[in-house]
Parts: sequence; structure tokens; C-alpha cells
Amino acid sequence: MHGDPTNAPARGWRETVEPGLYRVHRLACPRSTDRKSGGRCTCPYSLKVPGSAPGSRRAVFHPGPVGEARAERRRLLAAGRPEPPVEANPASDIETVRDLTRAYFQAHQGVLAGSTLRGHDSAYRRSIDGPLGSVDLRDLTRGRVVAWVASTAQTHSRHGVWKAVTALRTFCKFGESVGLLSENPAARLRLPRAHGDEDTRRGARKALNLEELGRLVAATPSARVECMVRISAECGLRRGELVGLRWADIDLQACRMVVARSVWQEPGLHGAPPVRHVKPPKAGHAKTVAMSPALAERLGDWYAEAVIDAGASAGGYVFPGPDGGPMDAYTPGHALKRACVRAGLVDESGRPLVSWHGLRHTAASIMLANGIPLPDVAAQLRHADPAVTARVYSHSLGEDRQHAAASVFGDLRSARTVPETVREGEERGQI
Repeated sequence: MHGDPTNAPARGWRETVEPGLYRVHRLACPRSTDRKSGGRCTCPYSLKVPGSAPGSRRAVFHPGPVGEARAERRRLLAAGRPEPPVEANPASDIETVRDLTRAYFQAHQGVLAGSTLRGHDSAYRRSIDGPLGSVDLRDLTRGRVVAWVASTAQTHSRHGVWKAVTALRTFCKFGESVGLLSENPAARLRLPRAHGDEDTRRGARKALNLEELGRLVAATPSARVECMVRISAECGLRRGELVGLRWADIDLQACRMVVARSVWQEPGLHGAPPVRHVKPPKAGHAKTVAMSPALAERLGDWYAEAVIDAGASAGGYVFPGPDGGPMDAYTPGHALKRACVRAGLVDESGRPLVSWHGLRHTAASIMLANGIPLPDVAAQLRHADPAVTARVYSHSLGEDRQHAAASVFGDLRSARTVPETVREGEERGQI
């Protein structure tokens, strides 16, 4: 990968080693936080060398060590300016939607995050390539795209259709920017209205009630899995936040925990092990949530089992992997699936009734259904705006809460008709 600028890491702090030689620390690297020079890490070096145009420079990334990075920079400086790349005419070899998609990925390989590119690639392969891949760009009209959306909605979930439309809109926007399309035929598309059960919010479909949550907790095989389930179902932690939870973040006596980080896992390429990145939580900064005394007591049992008896680090991860670092991102999902099967919380096809993120929906739904004020629920879920909580979980109010809201008007008396007023006046002798 020497000399390939597209392999640039997601950059955090750039440490100056010497003029023209820098160390580009990743966002997850501790050096990006403490800014200490000379630290030991695996972050690559950035070499500033001449570019192809006179007066220009280019950045070449080298994995190190620093001695080899210096030698590589000296070699590139001695080699002089590289030959300018031959720019191909996009219109000469891009004719179909498949060609356009391939050109999009080539142009954005080193620009966009890997997760973004993988999401677009997955949506293309599942929903776009078959019906539209071989379509000539000249025939990609608005009507054809609308017909494709209608057809896709018959075989895909609403969320799947939304992902496919987003990907196609992105590809067409790229084609418009390079002059291959006169306009974006996928711009401002509206998804078909959902019908029947599909009209229910996703959160409403994937949340358990209190009785079902009790069955799920009772079916967990160990204190570790029970604490994982209860932290998400009672405190509303997301999966990455659960993986990144450390013992130092938990105050068992005060029944509180600090959500300070999230672990995001990126799949490895060509059979390589996955790469885990530690980043701030979705809110952007640490926030404190409360937990029940029963959960605090169970976490104390897990601490005694994992730290005191098994010798795990008292400052390490609450649910560590085999190497003591963050556990694999897929471990919570596998544990939840097995617990749902034991509890009988599966549908006709044997799939769990709730996903791991659905446990977060469960926390919000149960709190709202039991009369907890909306601002308090928003604070527990760490929503910056309670309006977000109201919009997402409005289904949890239920008919009982609606009847209670309507009952405040029960004392209003209806207006009397004119004959009733006259008759009442005659009886009182006022008319």
C-alpha cells in the first residue's frame, strides 16, 4: 500500500515528526486525545512528496516504522514528479446504471467512510442491479424509476426500499455531477404508503411489554447475559454503548452509570479480523443514566463473578471479549436470540420478536406506558430534544392514556336548546 493516498485513515491528530513527515493518528487512537508525541501505536505516517503538477505536493501513507517511512520519502523525493494520470472521458465507457455505479465507487473509495460504501453496495446488489443494472442511462427516466420503486415495495420492507432509493439517488447525483445525466431521476421520490400492519411504526413492532420482558430476563442463562439484556431494556443503551461500557462508568451504590463511549466494529477485508473503533456515544459526549436497585444488585453479582472470582480487570470492560478488549459486535445479538428462543418470544418463522435495538424501544415503551413523564424518558434515553422521544414513541401512549386525556372534559355541560330554556323559565315564573 506504499504510495497509495486512498488508504488514508480516518484522521484524528496529525503529529509532526519532521518537516514533510507526519504521523496521522486515527480517531480511536489515545494519542488523538492526549496529544502526547512519540507514543507507541500502529497509526501510519504521512509523507509529503512532489505531485504530478509543478508546484504541487501529494500525501503518501506509509505504515512505518519511522525509519522506513523516512527512507521511502527520500526515495520518492529522488524519483521526482510522477507522470500525470491520464484522465479518461467518463462518457466514453459509462453507458449503463451498472457502469455508473462502478464509477461512483471508484471515485469515492478513499473519500467516504467504509460503512457508507458498504451500505450503498449492499443496497445496489439486493435491489438495484437486477432490475436496473443493465438499463442504459438514456433510458433511466423518472417514470422507469417510479415503476421500479413500486415493484421493489412488493418484495422488500419499507426500510429496504428506503435504503435502495437512497443509494440510487446518490449514484444518479454523481452521474449528474459528471455530465452523464441531465437531471437526477431519483430526486425527491416518495415511497409508497404502507398498508395494514406495515403502517405500524418499527418501534411499536419491535418492543416487548413488561410481562414479555420478564420472561426474557428469566430465560437468560447467566448473570452476564442477564445484565446485558437488562441494561439495554431498562437503561436504553445502544449495542455499541453496551459493548463500550467499563466498570469505572458504573456506580452501584448510587444506581447510576455514565455512557461515555461506543464501540463500532468494521469488518475486516479479505478474511482479516474485524477492526474495532472506540468513539464517543451518539450524543457526542458522556451522559448519565439511572438504573434500578435490582439491576445494580445483579451487576454486583456479575462483578463478583467476573472480577473478584475470575480475575478480570476492575477498570476494564464490563462485558469483555476473550482478549480482555471489547467483545465482538455480534455477540449480543447471538445471546439475545438464544434467550428469545428459550422464552418463546419468536414469530412463526422462528425469528426473535425483538432485536437488540428493540430493547431500547422496550425501555421507552414501558416507561411511557407506566406514566413516566416524557422529559424524564427523554433524559433516560439521552435524547437532546424530548420532541424526538414524542415522535418516535407516540404509539406507547396507548388507548388508556388517550381516554385519560379525554376524561378531563367530562364535567362540561352541554348547551340547552331554546324550548328547554323557555320551559325551565316558565316553571320558575321568570317568563
